[in-house]
Formats: sequence, C-alpha cells, structure tokens
Amino acid sequence: MRFIIPIVFILIVSGCKLIRREAEVDFSSEWDTTRLIKNPGKGWYHHLLDNGIDKYEVSDDSVFDHFPAMDHIYLRLAWSYLEPVEGKFDWQRIDTIIEKYVKRGYGVAFRITSKETGRYPGSVNQEVDGVQYATPYWVRKAGSKGIIAERGDTRSWTPDWDDPVYLAKLDNFQKAFAEKYDGKSWVRYIDIGSIGEWGEGHTSFSTKIPPAAEEVKANIEIYLKNFRKSQLICTDDLIYYGKDENTVNELLEYAISNGISLRDDSPLVDWYIKNNLKTWSISHPHFYDPLYLTKPIVFELQHYGIVKKDGNWLGHNGADTIRKYGHSGAEIMRKAIRTMHASYIGFHGYAGEWLADNPDLSIELSNLCGYWYFPVIVTFKRIMHPGENQVDFKWLNKGVAPAYERFNLVLRFEKPGKQLLTDVPVYESGNRRWLPGIVCYESYKVALPENMLPGKYMLKFKLQKKDIPVDIGLRRNMFDSDGFAEIGYISVKDSN
Repeated sequence: MRFIIPIVFILIVSGCKLIRREAEVDFSSEWDTTRLIKNPGKGWYHHLLDNGIDKYEVSDDSVFDHFPAMDHIYLRLAWSYLEPVEGKFDWQRIDTIIEKYVKRGYGVAFRITSKETGRYPGSVNQEVDGVQYATPYWVRKAGSKGIIAERGDTRSWTPDWDDPVYLAKLDNFQKAFAEKYDGKSWVRYIDIGSIGEWGEGHTSFSTKIPPAAEEVKANIEIYLKNFRKSQLICTDDLIYYGKDENTVNELLEYAISNGISLRDDSPLVDWYIKNNLKTWSISHPHFYDPLYLTKPIVFELQHYGIVKKDGNWLGHNGADTIRKYGHSGAEIMRKAIRTMHASYIGFHGYAGEWLADNPDLSIELSNLCGYWYFPVIVTFKRIMHPGENQVDFKWLNKGVAPAYERFNLVLRFEKPGKQLLTDVPVYESGNRRWLPGIVCYESYKVALPENMLPGKYMLKFKLQKKDIPVDIGLRRNMFDSDGFAEIGYISVKDSN
C-alpha cells in the first residue's frame, strides 16, 4: 500500500480547515524485487557459435521464449569461414542466424577470430598438410609470417600479429565486414578478436609468446579505422596478458581513450577463483571502474559444463556451498557481476541446461545486471495550472551499472474513466545520473497545455526509450494497460 503524506499545509480561514496543497507518495512499499524485468541495453546473451560451428546449438528455439531477458545472440567464428578465398566473402553462415533471430527481436554480437585451438572441420574452416587455419591459409601463402604450434595432436598456425601482410589482409576483411554490419540497429557490439586463442588476446595454448603492445595497437587500429558506429569491445587478456604494469596501464588507457569497452572471459575459471577469490574470480577489477560509468561491460562465464565438472556449481540455482572456497557458485557469479558492473552477461553453455538448473537465478541476475530502476518518492502539488508546474521524483538504481542512453519520462493526466488523456513528455528524465545504490533527486518542469480543461485528473507516469517502454521495479498490478503507474489525484484550475 502506498502512503500519501502531506508535507505543506495552507490554512483556509473561512472554513477553519487544513487543505493539503502538496503531497508525497512513497512507492517503496510497492517495490517488487523478484518480478522479471526486461529492458533495452542489458540482459543475457547466448553463445550460438563458439569453439566451432556446432557448439551450443539450439535444438528448440522456444527455449529463448522462456529465458529471462535474453537480449542477444553471440557469434564467435574463425575468419577462414567468412573469407575462404581472398576477396570472396561468404556471409551466409552468419546471415542465416542473423535473419532468423533479428526477426524475433534479438540483437547480435560478433567476434571473428584469427586463431582457434580446435580442428577442421568445425573449429576452423581450413586444414593444409595437417595444420589448422583460423586465419585463412591464403594469408600465409601471400607471405605473412607465423608459427606452427603443437598442442596434443593438433597443429595450428599463429600469424605474427604485426606482420604487414597479415595486417593488410585483416584490414581488407574488416573493411568488408564493417561495410555489411557496422552500425546496424541490432548490433550490440563487436569484439576485437584478431589476436590470441579464440580472440582472447593470449597465446596460452599455442606459442605462449605474449603479443607486444605494438602488435595489440596495430590490430586495434584496424578496428578503429573500419568500425565507426558500433560499440567495440576487447578482452581484458588483450590488455594484460604477459605484460608489465606500465604496458598494461598504457594499453588500458589507449583502449579506453579510443572508446573501447571491456569484457572478462574468465569468471569462475577454477584457476581464477583460486587466485582471485577476494575479487570473485575477477583478476583486474580496477579495469572496470570507472569505465562502467560510460561504457557497457560484458561478463562471460567459464563454459558452464566445465564449471560443473570442476565442482564449482552445486545444487539448484548453484546455491550450495563449494567447500574448498566457502562460497556457492551462484554467490561468486553474482558478486563477479557486481565487481565488473556488467550490463551483458553470458552463461556460456546450452540454454536449456542452464535454465533447467538455474530458473530463479536466471531471473535474479537478469534484473541485477545493468540498470534496475525504482521510484522512491514522488512529490507534487495537488492543484496545478496550465503552464509550467513541477513534479519531483526520487529514484533508486538497484542494478550494477547506469543505462547508457537517455530515457524520457512521460506524465499522464487522466480524467476518471479515461474520458480525457493528456500526456506531457519530459525529454530528459536524468536517468544517466542514476548510479547504482544511490537515491537521486530529479525536479521536472511540467508544461500543461493552455487549453487544458479544468477538473480532477489522475497523475500517472512511465519511462521510455523513445517509444520503447522501460520497465521499473513496481508490482505488476501497479501498471495500467498502457504501462503507466498511478501517482495520485490532482486538480487542474484555470490560471485566472
């Protein structure tokens, strides 16, 4: 139940009565912190292509209809699939997926890799003389230098990351890729994936030669040159793997100053839990703060099957304590998301398996990631007039990050029975200022039309991104069929 608290009284002498001229509405008793909220610019993603073209396939797409706040499909694919012959591009493999899922309202994110550790066919598209090629073989044949590394019974080619032939061919490919996909409304981000195993920026499973800062910058510059519209992301390994502190700081500043955001692909990897338990398996938490204030952060869980195999995910919703760590897998994941301030989160496994194991946690984390808005108190005058008026809100963000786009506040003045509706948009709600865990005060100037009819109105509100509703953490029955929540009654009187 909401409480309307009078805070200003004016004495009317003729009747010896106190008339409430201003009121506060406290919404905190109407909060719902368990209801699933799906909003733009945040949520889960699914690795539909990963470690090859047949990993994490979806046998029944209806699983996404039940998956809480599934936002986008993540496609990681070797370059050799998309340009098997120089200058001849084969987009069909990814376009088929894009066409299917964009029509259903999902976004897409990309990582096109130059190095994989798996074999042909599947992980890479080319094998020559027993050597696997994620970077197309024709790049090597054109003169690019590189190293053949052996891992078990697999031999794979790693290009020299700053070889001029490699960089020229990569540039041509990224130019073509950008011409086709950069800036599409459904593209969430594009990973810088041209260095390291699986595009992660390290060479732990092949040459073990850390890419130098100059090599990293040379690859990043190609992405900066070609992608002018979509958000670019790089892995934290690209910044720190095998590098001293000064080089790490140099690359971090270079990436951030060029508008690149970050992702961590290592949360809940057993080695990282052991060595970074105090920061919930996040090795470089300072990378993300204050970056999260301006750019979306991406969280990628260790392969879910491996997390379970390692004994780091126990019980329903991952809630049972891992004895060797004294925390549950769900707690480590939850706090890792908080540490990173992640807006996009991936479970890195088969969607049906994850959801069956973690139905409640999936809802909890989809709400927690990114922004999660709650109205605290609304203050308004009970009597308003045509022209400028004022309505004050206090907002609380229970998520882990801000939103990265401005949302509008719409105030609706509705006569009983919906006889007359007047919507007044406030084009700057101030939501970019609503940082996690802070109650923020906003004072809105509300211009009522000069020809607005006098009378009694119900004052309502909603948030939206242009025409897309932005859900807030109130009980579902607080909203009408148009998505507005009630504040209280006001009277409109003539200015005279």
